[in-house]
Amino acid sequence: MKSPGSVHCADHIAHLSWNPEGTQFLAVPASGPVLVVDCAAEKTGEMPGHAMGNGFCDWFCGEPATCGFDGAVRFGGREFKPGRGVVERVKTSPDGKFLAASQGKVLHVFDAAGGSEKSIRQMPVPAADFAWNPTKPGEIATAGAGGALLWRLGEAEPFARFDWGGACLLVDWSGDGRWIATGDQTPSVHVYDVPRDHPLHIQGFESKVRAQAFSPDGKKLATAGSPVVTVWPCTGKKGPEGAKPIQVDGSETEVAAIAFSPATGQMATGDGAGTLLVVTFESGQLRRKRARLQAGISALAWNPVKPLLAVGFETGEAMLLSLE
Repeated sequence: MKSPGSVHCADHIAHLSWNPEGTQFLAVPASGPVLVVDCAAEKTGEMPGHAMGNGFCDWFCGEPATCGFDGAVRFGGREFKPGRGVVERVKTSPDGKFLAASQGKVLHVFDAAGGSEKSIRQMPVPAADFAWNPTKPGEIATAGAGGALLWRLGEAEPFARFDWGGACLLVDWSGDGRWIATGDQTPSVHVYDVPRDHPLHIQGFESKVRAQAFSPDGKKLATAGSPVVTVWPCTGKKGPEGAKPIQVDGSETEVAAIAFSPATGQMATGDGAGTLLVVTFESGQLRRKRARLQAGISALAWNPVKPLLAVGFETGEAMLLSLE
């Protein structure tokens, strides 16, 4: 692993996001200015942070989109305050036409002009997280108290419900559109086979699930609620149901971040002690590289086209690592 360099933010790194071309990424601290960084780890831009703290970020219409605890969403040189309450996440639809932002019981859906006619305004519970369907850009899943709901833009009611009665913290939709996974407070993971309308329940984590990710092809689901990452197979008729997962150990403390590379399929994990694992899957086996970095890892993001990994630290540093 080689590092072309790093940049420093005002607070610990809460989120990292590459643009679709893989030429720049956003380093978002918990508070303070958001930095734009290129593939040489040089700062190329800086945007004001949000009052009271920053939420997660994304890229929309070729430009950064940010949100924050001040209730604001910013993109295209404009600021929108669509309602009352914190905005913790913004995510761009797979076709790039819409930007969704969760705020309490409303999921705001903006178009490039700032219009929000397709927003979902009467959700039964606040959304802790949401995820777009990668194969059908007009569908989106929200997760919160009680389970997950599936929505189509322009419709006032969800077209599917996956209720189990607990509190969901995270939700991800697999790249092939088949699976939805929620990371839960209980601690547990729920996996839903969308075409079969079939829920699965996975228990045994030491604490609430802080990190999870699907592989780009949707064939693996990695989950962490301890120092061990569990990788579940999501193939065949039943997917992870009754299957034996792969256990990836080597972390020193609870894993805080998991990310799969769209370019290589490799998985990276990071923990609060600064342990970075890079795992390569080959014919059912795995090869693992382990590095002890200088501080606790708080965020990871792979470049979409190169074997280049952005690593965010609790100290506010954002580092690039080349895996070539």
